[in-house]
Amino acid sequence: MALLLGNVLSVKQSMASQARKHRGFRTERVVAQYLSTWWQGACVGRGSGKDIVNVPFDVEVKARAGFQPLAYIKQLKARTAISGELGFGVIRLNGQGEDAREYAAIIRLEDLLPLLILKYGHITSEPTEADIDRCTACGSYMIVECKTCLIKKEA
Repeated sequence: MALLLGNVLSVKQSMASQARKHRGFRTERVVAQYLSTWWQGACVGRGSGKDIVNVPFDVEVKARAGFQPLAYIKQLKARTAISGELGFGVIRLNGQGEDAREYAAIIRLEDLLPLLILKYGHITSEPTEADIDRCTACGSYMIVECKTCLIKKEA
């Protein structure tokens, strides 16, 4: 009886393990398909060491119940140290369907800042009193762009 029960538990665990593995494979395909909207050749990189290939960055795709961000960051850092690519993790959380737009992303702050600077510009020094303005509608304080830089952009 104990042997039979042990075999049944082993089969159930194996089936659960296979289901998780297939969920992970499916998540990689969903992410690759979503990225292919911008990078036409994006696809799953079986055996290449990268989860998604034919994109200009390194993506680590996870579909796990356990959240281990440090492990994801270490894995990406080891790979990107060699390739020099930007690396980030895409995480499908439990309860999320197959809409990759809803998945979470994890990236090192050091890697995120250049992207933010590219999009929003770089503040080269601490703001001074002259840079701080007050909204006439709500009264909130705002930091405004340097007037000298603004004039240079307009010229």
